[in-house]
Amino acid sequence: MKILTLLYILNATLLLLHEIESAYEKEWEILNLPGRITGFLLLHIPIILILFYGLIEIEKQTMFGLIIGLITGIGGLIPFVVHKIIVKRAERFNRPVSGILIYSNILSGVGLLILCARLIT
Repeated sequence: MKILTLLYILNATLLLLHEIESAYEKEWEILNLPGRITGFLLLHIPIILILFYGLIEIEKQTMFGLIIGLITGIGGLIPFVVHKIIVKRAERFNRPVSGILIYSNILSGVGLLILCARLIT
């Protein structure tokens, strides 16, 4: 298995773990998303499908896979930007495991971005 594939799996796993925690934290309330838990879950159906399909394509190193890899890498930065900069709330995402997920996602996201960008150019 290629390092690119492993990094994609790591980043996607960290993103999914963050989303599980986001459901616990009722992220739809934090971000004022409509539909409450039902809307939140429905929003994640295409995201999860794309993540899984992206794994198949990233393993084959297709252009589509590399683009999904770039998007997933950017996705690794979003939890930090949203929860530590834009909508910072002391009572939310404040457990040690939250920080581990958020900061690990930055590392895996940046690594994935760099590898995908190198393969695209």
